[in-house]
Amino acid sequence: MKRKPPRNAKLRALKKESERALVDMVRRQLALPFEKRMNFLRVRLPGGGSTL
Repeated sequence: MKRKPPRNAKLRALKKESERALVDMVRRQLALPFEKRMNFLRVRLPGGGSTL
């Protein structure tokens, strides 16, 4: 029968995986064009236009 890894080892592995996922998410966001990354700053104007 196999022994379970200690709790600390599991927590370290989970933290490392979480950090890796965060870095991956940031890289994917930075790979997008500027307009897609910053679309939350756009303000819609009356008449159908938009501005930063």
